[in-house]
Amino acid sequence: MAAGIRKIQRPGSGIVLAKFANTGIVGHLLLAFAAVGALAIGANLIAQHGSLLVEKTDTVVVRAVEAPVVVKAPTPQPQAAAPVPVAKALDVAELVTSIDRFEQQTLARLESSNVDYTTAGASLKAASGAYLTAAAGRVPQRRLKELAAQVESLQVQANDLVRASDARATLVSKYWQHFEAMDERMKRSLDRAWKIFGRVVARESLIDLSRQLAGLRPSLVSRTPQATGNPAALPENPTGESSFSASLEQNADSLTRSQGAKWVEAMRKDHSSLVLSRASLLRLDDERADGIEKFRTGSTNLVKSIRSLQVRAPTVKSETAIATPKVPATRPVEMESGAGPQAPEIPALPPKPAIKVSVRPGDGGSQRFIAWLSVAVLLILGVISIVVTLRIIGPVRKLMLATRRFADGDLATRVERGGIRELDSLAVSFNAMADRLEAAQATSFDHQQELERKVDERTRQLQHLAEHDPLTELPNRRQLFSQLEAALRDACAHGRLVGVMLLDLDNFKNINDSMGHAYGDQVLQSVAQRLETIVAPFGFSARLGGDEFTVIYAEATNAEAITDAGLLIQQAFQQPLPVNGRNLLISLSIGASFYPGHAKSADSLLRAADAALFRAKALGRNQLCVFSPDLLDAAASRFSTEQGLRHAIEGGEFELAYQPEVDLHTFQVPLVEALLRWRLPDGKLASPADFLTIAEESGLILEISDWVLRSAIDAASRWHHGGWPDVRVAINVSPRQLLDAGFVNRVKELLAASRVPAKCIEIELTENVLQTGAETIDALRQLRACGIGIALDDFGTGYSSLASLELLPLTRVKLDRSLIARIDGSKRALAIARAIIALCESLDLEITAEGVERPEQLVPLLNVRSMFVQGYLMSRPAPSGEVLRIVATMPARMPSLLLQGGLIAGTDSSDEFPEALRNLIVASG
Repeated sequence: MAAGIRKIQRPGSGIVLAKFANTGIVGHLLLAFAAVGALAIGANLIAQHGSLLVEKTDTVVVRAVEAPVVVKAPTPQPQAAAPVPVAKALDVAELVTSIDRFEQQTLARLESSNVDYTTAGASLKAASGAYLTAAAGRVPQRRLKELAAQVESLQVQANDLVRASDARATLVSKYWQHFEAMDERMKRSLDRAWKIFGRVVARESLIDLSRQLAGLRPSLVSRTPQATGNPAALPENPTGESSFSASLEQNADSLTRSQGAKWVEAMRKDHSSLVLSRASLLRLDDERADGIEKFRTGSTNLVKSIRSLQVRAPTVKSETAIATPKVPATRPVEMESGAGPQAPEIPALPPKPAIKVSVRPGDGGSQRFIAWLSVAVLLILGVISIVVTLRIIGPVRKLMLATRRFADGDLATRVERGGIRELDSLAVSFNAMADRLEAAQATSFDHQQELERKVDERTRQLQHLAEHDPLTELPNRRQLFSQLEAALRDACAHGRLVGVMLLDLDNFKNINDSMGHAYGDQVLQSVAQRLETIVAPFGFSARLGGDEFTVIYAEATNAEAITDAGLLIQQAFQQPLPVNGRNLLISLSIGASFYPGHAKSADSLLRAADAALFRAKALGRNQLCVFSPDLLDAAASRFSTEQGLRHAIEGGEFELAYQPEVDLHTFQVPLVEALLRWRLPDGKLASPADFLTIAEESGLILEISDWVLRSAIDAASRWHHGGWPDVRVAINVSPRQLLDAGFVNRVKELLAASRVPAKCIEIELTENVLQTGAETIDALRQLRACGIGIALDDFGTGYSSLASLELLPLTRVKLDRSLIARIDGSKRALAIARAIIALCESLDLEITAEGVERPEQLVPLLNVRSMFVQGYLMSRPAPSGEVLRIVATMPARMPSLLLQGGLIAGTDSSDEFPEALRNLIVASG
């Protein structure tokens, strides 16, 4: 070993140490194992060749024993009888496991119908049968019967719980069926309601009932009680159901009028079923909770009963004593003194030859060699351990320090190479990773710079989109308010005026309808470009939406400058506007207001300009109108009227009055016209002229007209099935109703529901129906094909009167009151009236003269075939309850009207007063 150490200290030993240190962990360990193996081999050689180290040998001879050796037997001691092994205890683990599994599967089956608990029940039955068979004869028969009864009772409880759970699921399904039926019925009612800009306009009672139904989804059905839950904690009478029921009953009359009695009755029936289903669910949940508790208690008691039977069988004692073997008599054996009673003698063994043992004592050289060898091996192991530790700890510390600096952001950190091969490879990998991360960081930094540049660019673009109209690139409403408020602050500081002008393109809808919306967008872009060029010297422009633009005069010195700017804009648009190869002539309607004379806030100025714009449109378009306070009052009045109409629809404030149309040849009343009236909150009646225009503009006309149609047909049904079988009711219809594709079917449904013949209804319309297109004329032809009469109202006032006689499937023409008003005092009016009457007679059309208020107006109409008269002279519009009386008394009233002022005496010409009619008057008087 010393020689080996000296060899290491020779020149060149550093290379050997370096090679040794550069080996890996596996090399170090292999070297250590080689050293230990060398020690084992050396010890083996010493054991095999130890005689080489012995200097002398001594022989020791043991004398032979000639006589047989007498072996002393131990004194026998009394021994207890050995007990019979204890009988094995009853095995209950499998049975208890089967019970637990059966309980878990049963409870799981209550939560999900997909769980199969019958297999666990079969396993429980088999385990209990095996246990009872094994326990027979070891447990009293009475206890076994009780145990079997408990097992059977547990399975019966499980089956009952499963059936109750299935019944609950069926009840929940029925609950939801009733709820979904109510929900679907409510949705259909709301779908039929009229919608404005995506909002449903329906009765408040229906909307309130819909909200309550939406909040009625209870937690009882959606929440399946857990096995440990307490369903009884749910309220027995939820507030939502009570509120829904109260609302339904409170609004039953209104809902019956709007939705029908069948609808209300179906709602009541489904709601009643809903309440009964919920009560049944609560009762089932209470019974289910009790059943689960009893099931668990039964399972626990069964396990306790089984464990109480886990006893050992009685121990059987052996009565057989161990017989002491008899030893044959031999010669006595010498006993040690004090050994006690003599033991039986054992026969002597046969004599053996003498054994000779040779011992060769050594001088201790082998022991010293083994000791030195062990020390050398331990020293080698120690050196290897120290070197390995140092070669591991140093590089690991360097790696940890470099990792910490790297984590702090110093990507230039590198690990110094060295140590064992594995750690050196780890350092190389770490440095390579650092290089890649540093390169990646540089790339990421470049990408981040590019991303920030793009984000900044996109932010500017989004800011531009947020403040400008995407079609025209003009400022939008948001930017308009911002710039307008800045202009107002500057004007306040310097004592200037700010003008606000709202511009609307006249008849722009015609461009969209005829040329398409894409071309309409191009028109808007061209308008925006021209407008921006015009207003650049004195302000800026913006687009509010659609075909509306806004111009702000930022620094006006007086109101005339604002007016001149508006006129300048109008004149600029009198020049043709080039759009995609076409030259268009577009006119503008402009409403103007200015700060501080009209308003002091941006919103108020725009509202004032909008009122002025509305007045400009009313004046015939292509106008410039400056705001005045009365315009705002008119706008407020329109808004108030519109809100009142909405409340009137909900509150049932509309009424129908009926004015008779009298046949001049028979003095009978063959039909009455239904006239709409609005009962105001102060009790006064408003005529259609006061609110129909606003109803048309707000879109409420559809719902109002539908109410009129429904109410008039109901009245016709009462008269037809009552005292006036030949009743005819004239109903005014708006052009927007005729545009509705379902209008014809709606009329047919109402007639069928009221059991009214089609001939009892006459539809009245004005000449502007021709502006709605061929679809409306087709709808009128469908109505005429059903037998419904078609009357043209206010004939003689429109530019298309003659064209309407050709295109419309008419049965009656009603002469406008403006013609009849001067028929008895103006020859021109009489000539025009006679020409129209002659034209209608040639077309076989019935004629009604409206606005007859004086007896003298009847004279020129007496010779006309199929002439009917209507006006205050015969009767004012009356409620439905007075119509039958007026119809019955009209034949007697008409002669007295004709006799007033000597009308008959002053008419000698038979052309003016027919002889048949004279005879009828004389017979009546």
